[in-house]
Amino acid sequence: MKKFFISIAIILSNFNAQAMSEYEFIERLKNTHPFFKQQALSSQIKQVEKRLTSANEDWIIAIDGNYKNENASDISSSTYNKLETTSVDVSATRKIVNLGSNITFKHTWKDKNKDVSTTRNKFSLDYTYPLLRNRDGVNDRLDADVAQIAIEQNTLERLEQEEGFILKKLKRFVDLAYAQEQQLINERRLILAEQELSLVKQKFSASVVDKVDVLLQEDAYQRAQQQLLQAQQDLILLRHEISITLALDFNQAVAEMDLYKAYTPKDAQLLVNTRVLRITDLNQKTLRRQLRSFKNESEAKLDLNLGLASEGENSNYSNSLENQSANWNVGLGLSYPLGGVKSNNNIKKVEIKLARLALSKQEQLLDLNVQAITLKEKISLLMQMFKSNKKQIAIAQARTLEERDRYANGSGQASFVISAQNNEQNAQLSYAQVATSYQKSVFDFKATIDQLVR
Repeated sequence: MKKFFISIAIILSNFNAQAMSEYEFIERLKNTHPFFKQQALSSQIKQVEKRLTSANEDWIIAIDGNYKNENASDISSSTYNKLETTSVDVSATRKIVNLGSNITFKHTWKDKNKDVSTTRNKFSLDYTYPLLRNRDGVNDRLDADVAQIAIEQNTLERLEQEEGFILKKLKRFVDLAYAQEQQLINERRLILAEQELSLVKQKFSASVVDKVDVLLQEDAYQRAQQQLLQAQQDLILLRHEISITLALDFNQAVAEMDLYKAYTPKDAQLLVNTRVLRITDLNQKTLRRQLRSFKNESEAKLDLNLGLASEGENSNYSNSLENQSANWNVGLGLSYPLGGVKSNNNIKKVEIKLARLALSKQEQLLDLNVQAITLKEKISLLMQMFKSNKKQIAIAQARTLEERDRYANGSGQASFVISAQNNEQNAQLSYAQVATSYQKSVFDFKATIDQLVR
């Protein structure tokens, strides 16, 4: 038996040497668990989606070629009988998103052969600027603006999901700390049971006590040993779970945590700026941005069109380039859809969504307040139970000493001593269980006010 307790002492000393704190547990979890790598990839996807929205800013290069063969011999109004026309148009167009405008560079080459032999070259620059609909690119920039909001939202959602995941795993860390404490309590109980059994056997050999006292102590010893084996089983399984979760060696899966550490809950006014509400704010921001574009789309399309051109014609290509005539044009283009069914219904739809989100935010704030206040009250009540448990342990220890003294003096019974020791053990286990519930409630409260993960 002594060798057994010596080996336990060695194991416990190794525990203390390799134990990890709450902070080390969280950092290890972040660095090794695939959940966090998956979260990082989701953020990368949002960045790619944002870059995709800039596709409408690409230069569009176009080449159009055409060949035409005409026989106009039977057309009296024609100035020629046969004519072959070859034309090539090369253009480059780009949308200037921040202005909502379009710019086009174009070169047209047209060559005529047979009865007419001329070559024409034309270089042009056309620019369109919106004066009402899509002014300043409000509609062209919609996807990019929404994608940027989505990136901000993803950051908050990612933190929220990571906090929920860490909270779940931290509770298992608390369970590990409790399992370690439970094993220590059961080890101490087994040591007492072994000492009492040894003492009773000596008294029985000296004919001081009856055989029933020996049997009672042997039964108490067996029960203590069974409870220790159960506690060891619970601890071993938890250590395996956490070592696998953190990619650690089994011997390193040891918690260094003060289960009985007190915590002072912070002011619940922090709830107004929690991630859950900020995510809703970003949803509202997205809808307001869409509403802005929908209202703009209901306006008339009025565009300012500007153009510059240089055109020349001669018998061959080089001469047509040398002799060029310049011209320019300016104009307005107006169009307006009667009825406006699409834009009007889009506006109404978004306004309804905004009203619903406002009510949803009120509900979220209400739920958060209920959760924070109840958790804060729970922490306070568990602290009161702490104090009661401490008194109960002190009473149980005093009772154990009293019963042992009475039994040693021959005025007590062995069953009373065993009962007192069991009561002391139960009080200590109850104290550890309350502490476990207390620490989990503290983590729940921190998660509610976004203080668990920042």
